[in-house]
Amino acid sequence: MGKKKNDAVRETAVDIPPNEVRYKGVRKRPWGTYGAEITNPIKKVRVWLGTFKTEEEVARAFDTTARMYHGPKAKLNFPPTNEDNIENANNIET
Repeated sequence: MGKKKNDAVRETAVDIPPNEVRYKGVRKRPWGTYGAEITNPIKKVRVWLGTFKTEEEVARAFDTTARMYHGPKAKLNFPPTNEDNIENANNIET
């Protein structure tokens, strides 16, 4: 017999284990905090961004640094906000 639509939805659902990280550049530390690092594309070295209490804080720090290194082509965790677009426009004008 053919598959139902609901079966296809169940097959594509992904469960995230409790200690798995959902964001690019984010690591969960053994004691429960989160850290981040990114590779400097010019020097080819890893840059430690710091330790934060939540995954979202770390992901935003990663996004900010990724935009600094890669510009508008950066692969981000969150879509750019209007505030980011205004900041980038101001940087272009100066």
